[in-house]
Order: sequence, then C-alpha cells, then structure tokens
Amino acid sequence: MMIILVGTFVLAVIAMRVQRQVGLEKWQVSLILIGLAIILYLANVFLIQHFIKRRAPELASNEEVVPGTQAWELTADLGIVPKWVSVLGLLSISAIITAVVPWIVALLK
Repeated sequence: MMIILVGTFVLAVIAMRVQRQVGLEKWQVSLILIGLAIILYLANVFLIQHFIKRRAPELASNEEVVPGTQAWELTADLGIVPKWVSVLGLLSISAIITAVVPWIVALLK
C-alpha cells in the first residue's frame, strides 16, 4: 500500500512538472499516465511469466491445481519473482490513480 501511495505522490509531482514545462493540457498528461500504467502492467505480467518459466517451469501454468488457484499463483512469497517486478505492477496502479483522481475531484467541485 505504501508503494502505491508514494508512487502516486511522485507521479503527481512529475506530471505537474511535465505539464508546466512542456505546456501540455491536463487531459494529455492523463493519457500519458494511462499509457504508462498500461506499459507498467504489461511489463509486470511479462516479467512474472518470464521469471516463473525460468526459475520454476513446473509452475508456469494456468491450470487450476486447487479449485480457484492456478499453478503459477503458488509461487507467491517463494522468491521466484523479484520484488521489483511486483513494484512495477503497483506503480501501474499509482499511474491510474494519478491520471483519474484529478478528474474525479474536478467533477465533484
């Protein structure tokens, strides 16, 4: 949770600076942030698959081993996927929050 909060703060500061320095509109910055969120999410998914296939190929499957649990989910907290890969996924959430919250606040005014 802390990573999402810090990521949201840092991305908001960067977004404001980029908006001022480059002269972009708020909607353009929001689109850039949404694009960044998509890229971070896709990188997260690709890297999770990559590390599981490389370090635990027997678990690199979407088959359910237990009802409601796929094989790859059993790799959680085993150190197979580096923590920085998970941080990328959390930063994608931060980018979405940074892109959407200003619009919600503007609608509520």
